[in-house]
Amino acid sequence: MSSPSDVAIVGGGPAGLQAALVLARTRKRVVVFDRLAPPRNAASHGVHNFLGLDGFLPAEIRDRAWAQIDVYGSAQRQQSTVRSIRREDASADFALETDEGAWTARHVLLTCGYEDVLPAIDGFLECWGHTIVPCPFCDGYENRDRVWGIVATMPPHLDVFPSMVLNWTESRMVIVDRGLDVSSAQEAALLAAEVPLHRGPITELSHQDGELVAVGLSSGETIALGTLLWTPPERPTELVKRLVDDLGLVLGDDGYVAADDMQRTNIDRLWAAGDVQGWAGAIEAATAGGTAAHMIVKGWFEGR
Repeated sequence: MSSPSDVAIVGGGPAGLQAALVLARTRKRVVVFDRLAPPRNAASHGVHNFLGLDGFLPAEIRDRAWAQIDVYGSAQRQQSTVRSIRREDASADFALETDEGAWTARHVLLTCGYEDVLPAIDGFLECWGHTIVPCPFCDGYENRDRVWGIVATMPPHLDVFPSMVLNWTESRMVIVDRGLDVSSAQEAALLAAEVPLHRGPITELSHQDGELVAVGLSSGETIALGTLLWTPPERPTELVKRLVDDLGLVLGDDGYVAADDMQRTNIDRLWAAGDVQGWAGAIEAATAGGTAAHMIVKGWFEGR
């Protein structure tokens, strides 16, 4: 037997929790599916650039959020993974299958983010989120005035990051990953800016309890440095892949869920917010989740 709810939120990060708070205050029956596996931001040493929460651990923010959401008595957390979402026709409620059972919901909000594809290099996980960071705005201050290596995996990393990181350090270099071509203009710009260029990929990491000391390249070269700015590739979650097949969910050219400014996908009453649409900071994700919740409430008695 399925458990009914007004809105099912798939993902318990900033986007999902902000939506749950708004919806709980409008007395909607809300269920938030937050899987037991560690969240994508579990390696973070603190969420930054979020007014009032700067420096708090992700788990601390979740605890604070649920303490506030629980006040309203209409939202619940299910620590299980949503395996599939289907419905019989466009007018029917959604049927969600989870590890713990079945649920139905009039609206579904996807806030399940995406998955990082991390390289299989010894020591990477120990340094990830500490001295190997994917976002300078998130962790640049904590790595200030260190020697940075910029791992370039796509052309914008060559064009933007070398000057951007000057906000945190003057000691920087570029390490070109496998398969990326460096144009003569890019090489000349790096030379003019006195940014050393090394040909990767990185095959070895030397660290002490997560503190980077050096990296080894496939060429045999060893480079001393303290921080890597490294944005690994991402992939959609398995649920998003199934929704493409089961409901015809449309992804953008970048592979993320396509949604308009009001967080509506191409599927009526299926919404998306946060990293599931592509990278978003915590405060931006929360804003998008709030927007989706407001639009759900706005249309509740208008047949939408």
